[in-house]
Amino acid sequence: MFLFTQALIVAIAAAGHDFVPYDTGDVFDKAGDIAKYGDERLAAATNGSELPEPPRVLADPNSLLILLGATFVSQGFFVFILLAATRLRSDAVTRALGLRKYTFGDLWRPAAVVIAAYLGVAIYSVAMTAIGIDFLEPKSTVPSEVVRHGDTLALAGVLAVVTAPIAEELFFRGLVFGGLLKWGFWPAATASAALFTLAHLDPGSMIPFFWVGVAMAWLFWSRGSLWDSIAFHFLFNLTSFLLLLAGT
Repeated sequence: MFLFTQALIVAIAAAGHDFVPYDTGDVFDKAGDIAKYGDERLAAATNGSELPEPPRVLADPNSLLILLGATFVSQGFFVFILLAATRLRSDAVTRALGLRKYTFGDLWRPAAVVIAAYLGVAIYSVAMTAIGIDFLEPKSTVPSEVVRHGDTLALAGVLAVVTAPIAEELFFRGLVFGGLLKWGFWPAATASAALFTLAHLDPGSMIPFFWVGVAMAWLFWSRGSLWDSIAFHFLFNLTSFLLLLAGT
């Protein structure tokens, strides 16, 4: 999914279009760009020359919508791959993945694992910060820029909390893990977790997200119902999205 969206960014940039889905940097970078623009504008006004264009320091909401739309398309592609691999037999998929039924009383299992996973990610993040290895600190895969506009915020919330848990679990746990399970739990869990981690394209998330992927594989394998890993993914992403809102 994230490989697809990154490829979209490269393609649009190569075509020469103004595609700015992210801010230019942190608050200090923005302040520096604005200060530089102020100096250039003052100099241009003094010399009577043409005024410079203001710098683009904030993400363009239309670019964000394109990026989020590409993410939605790629999630749909994950589901299509699964159905194509099973010859478009949705009944076979629901039966094999244990999707026929689920009770709310079973939510305690994925909820407990989410708490443990978040505790582990927090400990890992604090450790990387203490060591001073900045690039290994986990970062949110949802751009913080989405909170500035209602439409981008709503679409990002749907993608993170609703469609991603379903599409990614069908692909990574249902197809990849389920397809490799004949080789044993650990080979299948390792392969599916590694692919899940690489798809997020965040060096800081590689180690914690790998074990998150293993945890979701275990939830599916232990009871034979993909609803457990979907519920975990939903609760994990919902917590991350709420923290993003609280932090901005």
